[in-house]
Formats: sequence, structure tokens, C-alpha cells
Amino acid sequence: MDIGGYKPREFRSLKEAVTALVNAAGGIRGASDGCRVQGASLFRYTDDGEENVDRHMPVDIVAYLEEKSEIPVVTEFLAEQAGCHLIPEEISEISASDLNIDLAETSKRVSELFQHWAMAIANDGIIDRQEAQALLRDNVGLVRILMRMRSDLEARIADPDTPDTPLSK
Repeated sequence: MDIGGYKPREFRSLKEAVTALVNAAGGIRGASDGCRVQGASLFRYTDDGEENVDRHMPVDIVAYLEEKSEIPVVTEFLAEQAGCHLIPEEISEISASDLNIDLAETSKRVSELFQHWAMAIANDGIIDRQEAQALLRDNVGLVRILMRMRSDLEARIADPDTPDTPLSK
């Protein structure tokens, strides 16, 4: 998923997230193009004025606009509200050797993450902002590899051609 210049940010309300989604989809005019509702309705979904405070965008329109903009703004907001993080899956054909490479890469990345963490706290016992950003990049890279591995394993489970052999003890 290409999110271009989009930078996830914290929203204080669902209305703010919906407004950001409409803007990402081309503003009211661009978002209403091909949408099942007109611009006036989209405006009401983004307006937090007293008369529209209880009007919310239907989920099918959220899905349409997120697909159109290629940015899951509202979905990310809702995930954050639920205490979760949204991590895009990398969907690709992975062979058994690729899975083994991912396993080796995971081991390497975990080692690097712990090494960087130890170096960050070695002198003063504190992780500063710059160190935290670097550690977060390491962490996200590791999670992406694990998600790719998860997708591959789920595909193998669902594939009727995957051998069904018992685990040896």
C-alpha cells in the first residue's frame, strides 16, 4: 500500500479523522466523485457543528474513500481508539526458502533491536527521542517481517496442496 506523503497523526475525534479522509480523497468534490452520497452529505459527516454532531459516515463510504485514497485514515483512528496499531500486510508469493530467509532475518533483526536498545541505555540509562525513533524503526521492520511470515503460514494452512503430516516429537 503506497501512502505517499501521508503521515499518520493523532486525531482528537472521529470527525477529525473523517475530515482527513475526505481531504485525502480529493476534498468534498473529489471524494463525492463515484461515491454513493453527494458532497452535502460528506460535508455533514465532517462537520462537528451542533446540527451535525451525531451524523457519522457509514462504514461502506469509509471503505470506499480509504480504497480511493489508499490511506486508511479512519481505520487507523478506530484501531488507535481500540488500543491497536494497524500494520499493512505485504501480500506476495513466498516459497519455503523465502520463509527460511525471513526466519533468519527475524533472528538478525531481533538481535539488532536488542543491541541498539542496550547501546541507547548504556551511558545514561535513558532512551532519548532520537534513540526512541531509531528503535521504533527497528521494531516496525521486525513486525513487518513477522507479519509477512504470518501471511505465508496462513496461506499454507489454507492451501489444500500443503502436506498434512503429523509433528514429530
